[in-house]
Amino acid sequence: MALGIVRTLQLARTLVVAGPVGLIGAFSLLEGRYVHGVFFVTAALGLVGVSEYVYLRLADRTVGRLRNVRGGE
Repeated sequence: MALGIVRTLQLARTLVVAGPVGLIGAFSLLEGRYVHGVFFVTAALGLVGVSEYVYLRLADRTVGRLRNVRGGE
């Protein structure tokens, strides 16, 4: 249950940071500023990727420790 709350908070944090960056990219693409648009869309995707990577690394360690404590369930 605790990991569900952590997952929700992590997702909210990711959207708060990557959402506006992605919107800047989308609006730049709509205005015809393709270099800026691609840069910001790529940056937003990179932020999401890094956030997911960090979460999975931390969650894997935590869940692995809990499994060891419980006897390998």
